[in-house]
Amino acid sequence: MTAARALLEDLRERGVRLEADGLSLRVDAPKGALTGAFRQSLAENKAQLLKLLHWESKRLEEADRRGLVIRWSKEPGWIALHDPTTGEWHEVKASECLPSVVESAKAYRRRGRDER
Repeated sequence: MTAARALLEDLRERGVRLEADGLSLRVDAPKGALTGAFRQSLAENKAQLLKLLHWESKRLEEADRRGLVIRWSKEPGWIALHDPTTGEWHEVKASECLPSVVESAKAYRRRGRDER
């Protein structure tokens, strides 16, 4: 884990919100959450934090564009679900899914879109 990612996780756990605005870093923090050490770390890691925040933003935009995708996994008997809120793929046993989810995976395959 990079220093910037660890710092970002620490700050988020403290309720601090960071936002990239071009080359500026906007910080919204509860009173007392930003100690001198955190302020120094923010300054030292600003470039990496901006890069990380821009990457997260693009990833979420792409996930939002794709939306929810339900399809058969490469592993037989499993269904892959694309989470549009995080951009992550999750795999679930088809036997544990609602029938409508299994039907959606079948429909996705029929449309010939079963490739990642």
